[in-house]
Amino acid sequence: MFTTTPEQFATAMKPFNRLLEINTKSVVQLINLQKTFLTAICWEVATQTKALSTQTDLGKAIGDQKYYSDQLQTKVSTSAKDAYEVVTRSSEEMVHLVEDSITEVSDFTI
Repeated sequence: MFTTTPEQFATAMKPFNRLLEINTKSVVQLINLQKTFLTAICWEVATQTKALSTQTDLGKAIGDQKYYSDQLQTKVSTSAKDAYEVVTRSSEEMVHLVEDSITEVSDFTI
């Protein structure tokens, strides 16, 4: 009885370990996406501010700002879509993990 307990414990912990791996991978991916997004935004804000500070034509400045705002909106949307994809993949992996665990338990008890 005591010789199989460590093996049973290791087997029982596999789904929890896999869940931890999925969550860790997802968090790392989300952090990297946000880091990339925020770094790009910071550089673009600095560039836009510099460009606007040297602009003397008000019409051109307004046009440049509109273009910048459109580009920013696109980047925010893309970043949100990328984050959503990471979370969706993670959720799908968790669903498969739970389904496999339930199947394994039902096979074990039968």
